[in-house]
Amino acid sequence: MNHILIIIDGILAKHFLERLCFQKSLSYFFTIIYQKNESVNLKEKNEFLEFHQFDPTSSARLERIMKPYKQAFIYMQDEFETKKTYETLRGLDLNLEINIMDFWGLGINDKLCHLIDARMNLSKRLIDFLPDVALTAQYIGLGVGEIMEIKIPAGSIFAYRHIGSIQQKRWRIVLVYRNEKIHFIKPSLILKPGDSILIVGDPAILQSVFHNVKASTGQFPVPFGTNIYTIIDMKNMSQNTQKLLLNTTLSLIKKTNARKFFIRIINPTLNAIYYELKTLALEYENIFFDFENTNFKKIQSFLEQNDIGVFITDHKHFEKEKREFFELKIPILKIGTQDFENLEKSVILSSYENEIENQANVIVDLSKQLKLEVNLYYYQPNYKENNELKDYVKSLSKLYDKNIELFQNHTQNPILTLEYRENLLQFVSFTPELLDNDLGRIWSMDLNRNYYKLSKNYQLFIPIS
Repeated sequence: MNHILIIIDGILAKHFLERLCFQKSLSYFFTIIYQKNESVNLKEKNEFLEFHQFDPTSSARLERIMKPYKQAFIYMQDEFETKKTYETLRGLDLNLEINIMDFWGLGINDKLCHLIDARMNLSKRLIDFLPDVALTAQYIGLGVGEIMEIKIPAGSIFAYRHIGSIQQKRWRIVLVYRNEKIHFIKPSLILKPGDSILIVGDPAILQSVFHNVKASTGQFPVPFGTNIYTIIDMKNMSQNTQKLLLNTTLSLIKKTNARKFFIRIINPTLNAIYYELKTLALEYENIFFDFENTNFKKIQSFLEQNDIGVFITDHKHFEKEKREFFELKIPILKIGTQDFENLEKSVILSSYENEIENQANVIVDLSKQLKLEVNLYYYQPNYKENNELKDYVKSLSKLYDKNIELFQNHTQNPILTLEYRENLLQFVSFTPELLDNDLGRIWSMDLNRNYYKLSKNYQLFIPIS
């Protein structure tokens, strides 16, 4: 059996020893050295513990009980005696791994000696009780913040959202704690204020996620990303389309919480828009002309590296590159026929309650930033009065301090009412079903599949896992 040496002194060391005695299934034999009776509780019985009382700074006494120990621990309350004990122990065994509880900053230069900074650990533990401080795991994994627990406050942009609708790049939600119970992750699970989520990933990314969770509403394009990306194809887009894309990008960066925008111009062509973009490029460094690439391909890595949260394009290119856009897993804003400034209303059209819940937080958040009215259309031929949906919309209105008008109908398809409008911002769930352009969608009850009937309007396609 492996042997471990523990040299202790003081009330804290006594507490450590008591905790050790409570451990079950110990596979080591512990030799305990102490000087004063108050450092140990000899009533603790454990077949794996052996006690010796003497001064551990005495080389002669220490040498008598020396064995081929696996490790040694020094937990003493006097700095001088701690140093002398270490020196004595090291003199007896040059290859022994020694762990010291350090209250003073000993600064021992020894590759086989590990100093446990008590002051730092106690301070860190105390700081963890302050509000709005990220709680990170320290004693498992790498212990550098790659595991974090976050409590979701009321008003968080993560509240009332399905986990499947939250874009998770280089991080993952792995557990949800609610009412002192563990909930394992399912894409359909809706996060609620007061929940605590356990997340893992890149420590730098987790710090950003922490601040996003704690942030108040009005954060779009977070949590999908922080920046806007637009591609203008000067060869294959009309000048009117190019102008709308440019104006939409500039309007969105001014009105939302997006940090910055990127505009990539492919197939540059000399026209009025070209010279306007050249002038803007002198002011904004993120407008750049691409003379090598001629299509929308090979942009995934750029989007990830620059934390893109929304991609702006036109109807023609959206339909052409729809599968590629779907794989990006970020919102795609397709422009309409009118200027972005002419938008009057935001709408959701759905036949399914879960779909409305998936989209509601995003649409209300963005609509509030854009100062647009919000209408939710729930259409179901076999419709029954849905009080739960009404209550959900009320709570959402209260959360965002934004009036939301709910239209529930079982006789008239809302598309028939809205298809002649051109000043709407429609939110569409970007599901795999939208990738098929077969004739079956004409008779489909899924209103999302009939998004093309409102193609003259601005449409935001939200990725749904």
